[in-house]
Amino acid sequence: MKLKRNPSTEDSIKKKQKLNTEDSIDYTKSLTSEDAETIESGFEELDNADNPQAIKKKVPKTDKQNKSPKKFKEKTNIKNDDKPTEKPNWKEFKKEKQELRLKRKTQKCPFYEAVVKAKKIWEHVRRDDCPKEKKETLLKDLFKYSKPHLQTMVYSHDTARIVQWMLKLGTPELRSQVINELIKHVPKMILSKYACLCVKNMLKRGDAEQRKIIINSLKGKVYTYTLHTNSAKIMDLIYTTYATPDQQNAMMHELYGASSILCDSPNVLSFTDVLKNSPNTKDIILAKTKDHIRKFVLKQKTSMQTTLVHNLIYEYVLYKNGQECDELFTSLKEFPIELFYTSKSGCHLAMYIIWSANSKEKKSILKQIKTTAATLDLATSEYGYLILLTLFDSVDDTVLVKKTIIPEILKHLEAIATNEHGRKVILSLVAWRDSSYFHPRDIDLMKKGESLKDCKKDDNVRVKELLDAISDGFLQHILNNPKFWLSSGTMAMVLLGILKSCNGAKLKEAMTSVANFLIDPNSKVKDKIGKVPVYEHSGIHLVLRKIIGHDKILAENNEATFSEILSSVITTDTLKSWVKCNRACYLLVLMIESEVELAVKNIKSLFSITMMNLLKEQKFAGAKVLVTKLNSLATNK
Repeated sequence: MKLKRNPSTEDSIKKKQKLNTEDSIDYTKSLTSEDAETIESGFEELDNADNPQAIKKKVPKTDKQNKSPKKFKEKTNIKNDDKPTEKPNWKEFKKEKQELRLKRKTQKCPFYEAVVKAKKIWEHVRRDDCPKEKKETLLKDLFKYSKPHLQTMVYSHDTARIVQWMLKLGTPELRSQVINELIKHVPKMILSKYACLCVKNMLKRGDAEQRKIIINSLKGKVYTYTLHTNSAKIMDLIYTTYATPDQQNAMMHELYGASSILCDSPNVLSFTDVLKNSPNTKDIILAKTKDHIRKFVLKQKTSMQTTLVHNLIYEYVLYKNGQECDELFTSLKEFPIELFYTSKSGCHLAMYIIWSANSKEKKSILKQIKTTAATLDLATSEYGYLILLTLFDSVDDTVLVKKTIIPEILKHLEAIATNEHGRKVILSLVAWRDSSYFHPRDIDLMKKGESLKDCKKDDNVRVKELLDAISDGFLQHILNNPKFWLSSGTMAMVLLGILKSCNGAKLKEAMTSVANFLIDPNSKVKDKIGKVPVYEHSGIHLVLRKIIGHDKILAENNEATFSEILSSVITTDTLKSWVKCNRACYLLVLMIESEVELAVKNIKSLFSITMMNLLKEQKFAGAKVLVTKLNSLATNK
């Protein structure tokens, strides 16, 4: 079958040919045989464009067929003509690179050679095996090379470390020289990422006069430096550690926006006093303070971790008495609660945030504490425990508290109980606002939130639910480890609070464990005079007296008492050692005075004629009182 050509294709080709013929130059003469074949194949493709069957029938040439032997020979000839490339000299190449790098560093840093020498000396100085005399000599040389360039070296990472080591290891004279060279540049250095660390060392290693000059050089820019990322922590360090009370007041006045107004009033301490002393400019100061607080809040973590900002916001809230601060509290609720427990004012501010929060916001705070595992840090912090106490007082959802905070307290119970502030967290759960354990100042502080907190549940109901949640965990720990709770007088006070408040089946088991530990002759604790029996320790003895004194209340409620448990485990051998100790005799007297029938009966049965004679031989006051009590029991019978 003969294939028909497409007329449109033919016309287009003829037109192209006519166009080519019009040119005066014949380009076809420059074409090779291979190029001509390529053009012909192109025309064939154009002819077959409208006939797909023809394209299918056409068999493509293989790679071997396409390659002509002539072409292959040409390629081989080219390869043979090429000369083999020589291998580069890598040592020279690296050497050139190093020289170029050194040249660039020298152009960038004019004192590069001095820095290199200083680094070599520094590597010897910082070693622990460097002799003291050699170290002093090297430090002098180090300062000699560094002195002309100190003010520039502090801005670089590696050279700033050299300056810090000179301040750390140098003699007092050398430190003073280094600080005097840099002291003029502190306002600029404090803004730098690395130079601010040198300022920190200057404050630590310098004398009182040098610190005063450094702090005074920052006067007038406290707000700017507190807002800056690098200088915020240095400003906080100055305020909390190195500044005098007058300098602290001046720094706070700048944050109030009232430094120019109060320049002659160094005795003005609080924000409220500032506004009282300047009634004409009260509105201006309030507006400036509010604007400063807004910018600090926008800056977020950098400034919000500083005591300066905590004090500023807390004093503003105190002046407003927690009212008209909803917008501020809403902004602060977005921050992690852990940012605030680094300072006293920060914790007090966190308390206001919790009091003003609704149930949904309190729930998010609790979940945040659980997620960050901050319970232990809060409980053992100097002021952070107040945040936990506020949550116990303010959260109606006690089930959520049981799931978030209570498990963490039980998990780290020993670490919390041994901490001075952690013990208050435990006691707040078992002895809520009991003046026997809490200072009136803490109780009054907690009562401040009564008018602010959003709570529907009654306080007594909330306290009981939390006590029920924690009771078994505390009693189980006492049952397993009575030695821990009777290791000191302070720990015994926490034990007293737990035994007086908790109830249930485990209470009797816990008291039995304590009683067995008391009668064990190997149970001894450290006192002022050395190791003594547990019942002879002054602090623990006082707690044991109070535990026995609580038996009257337990007896009225028909519950097991400590007196009957202790009297039932005392043996004849134990009693022989007890009657020879003054404080042990007083414990026996207290058990008789508790009027618990079973306890009185047990004690009376233990004193045979031989034991009474041994008791009468003792000359201390406790033995005489015990003899009198036992005689009165015999006559009453």
